[in-house]
Amino acid sequence: MRTTTRLTLPSLAEEKFFLGLDPSISARLDTFAWHRRYDPRQIIYFPDDRCDYVYWVRSGRVKITHVTERHRELTYRHLFKGDLFGEEGLADRSQRKDYAEALTDTVLTLVRYDDFFQVVQEEGTLSLALARHCCRRALDVEKSLSDLLFMEVRQRIACRLLELSGQEAEREDNGPLRLTHQELANLVGATRETVTVTLRALQEEGIVTLGNRHLYLVDPERLAQVAQPL
Repeated sequence: MRTTTRLTLPSLAEEKFFLGLDPSISARLDTFAWHRRYDPRQIIYFPDDRCDYVYWVRSGRVKITHVTERHRELTYRHLFKGDLFGEEGLADRSQRKDYAEALTDTVLTLVRYDDFFQVVQEEGTLSLALARHCCRRALDVEKSLSDLLFMEVRQRIACRLLELSGQEAEREDNGPLRLTHQELANLVGATRETVTVTLRALQEEGIVTLGNRHLYLVDPERLAQVAQPL
């Protein structure tokens, strides 16, 4: 259940998006910000919802997913502490195109578009930071498309596992990646059955260890070798 009681969180200044920016910028956004707690598997927004807010992940994990008319699901990205999302509405303030879903207990900071856009217009360094963020997102999409076209499933799985292990900043050293086979399949554009077979093969090779809704990277160096182009 979404919790709407008032939460007290540190300033947005501590999040990576604001690194290098004047603290007065995040302080301005703090005056507009409010916070929500989401349960695991709770939807944050649906396709066709109005684009009203930008979001920062303060804790937990979020996935952004597109579902086709044939009910095929493709996960664009997983988001972790400090990540910004929902900003695409700044270009087209109409409706959401995708699902955003909390994967774990998650706390988000929300800022209304109108408030965020006002600060962006008035603060040049913030607009530059937003442009850099959008460029990185575009490069990530290009890489995902390239991987899908030119890599085998085994390579794509290895790449995604390495990326997720690097992104999940709150994960303890040598701790598990909390990810189902279906979630990984949606990330790499494969079937769950294919992902399961591939992960079992990697386990037999001593590269990963599988658990219930999680896995351990036992040998990241060998996994990186698997991820290399043929």
